[in-house]
Amino acid sequence: MRTPTTVADIDAIIGTPSRMVLLKATGVLDEGCRAVLAAAPVAALGIRDATGASRTMLVGGTAGFAHAESRTRLSLGMPDGAPIPALGTGVSMVFLLPGLGETFRLNGTAADVGDGRLAIDMTEAYVHCARCVLRAKLWTVVPDSPARSLPAAPAEGPLSTPGVCAFLAASPFAVISSRDGDERADTSPRGDGPGFLRVLDGATIAVPDRRGNKRADTLHNLMTCADVSLAALVPGRGEVAYLSGTAQVSTDPTLLATMALRDKPPHAAIVVHVQHADLAPTTTTHALWSGPRDPERLPDLNAIAAEHLASNTDGGRATRLLSRGLATAPKALTRRAMDAAYRSALRDEGYRPSAFRADDHP
Repeated sequence: MRTPTTVADIDAIIGTPSRMVLLKATGVLDEGCRAVLAAAPVAALGIRDATGASRTMLVGGTAGFAHAESRTRLSLGMPDGAPIPALGTGVSMVFLLPGLGETFRLNGTAADVGDGRLAIDMTEAYVHCARCVLRAKLWTVVPDSPARSLPAAPAEGPLSTPGVCAFLAASPFAVISSRDGDERADTSPRGDGPGFLRVLDGATIAVPDRRGNKRADTLHNLMTCADVSLAALVPGRGEVAYLSGTAQVSTDPTLLATMALRDKPPHAAIVVHVQHADLAPTTTTHALWSGPRDPERLPDLNAIAAEHLASNTDGGRATRLLSRGLATAPKALTRRAMDAAYRSALRDEGYRPSAFRADDHP
């Protein structure tokens, strides 16, 4: 297996993000961030618990479950019996808004735990592009086909846990939580066709790393800390597959070739050595696929991203003017422009133009 070992190795593979990508991040819970918190019914939360183990869990269940306490602190209710993060350690979140392709990511540190609530001091928040949600067709619930063949579960290892292997084979979407050696945490969404979480054996899965914004937070983190945890979803299902273990980045051409789309392999893969796997029922996902869904009444995440870009004085006058224009443009106009850009990028990755219908995205 070909394994990069430094951040410089990763940058040589992935490239470096554009200045505009980096300037989209904000360090305060401004009006746009608060609108997202008020509207999002579910988030994936990545923590390191008191034992030092990496955990990813779904939190929420109703819109507004997370609340801004100040310009830099938010709080949220923790599920009964959920592991509690060690105070001062990194925590990270991905907020999901049903019907929207873009997600909202927030990183910070665990500041306080009490009365069933976790307080987080944020370090950064930003709007994440819609590619992974589009790849996954996350908001399109497809009924299970009784004739669909499923892979045989491994005979031994954590992935032999009943139901886990079949669930991973059906999952088009997951989040992966990681952290670096300085306790900076990140939770990253990953989406692709069902089966993209490739089971290699009873204790190993491989996840393709396709093109994105080139921040490569997960891959960078793995250069200094191998601990990871994942939560995998299947649209419409009231269960979540939870995995945890260690991971490394691979550029093995043989492995990448098995993940190619129209002869276009991903530039890397994350190989996870699973130490724990579980398939657990949850009521939280009900809010994703069975709750109210009206994208027109949700915050305009593209406008919020543009406002964050405009407010960052390091971007220069031209960047501020461009972002202000995007922030004030009609929502329908920017939505069509962004959708066209997303679909063009996905075609370049190897997806067929017909793979995404008009109703895959608002």
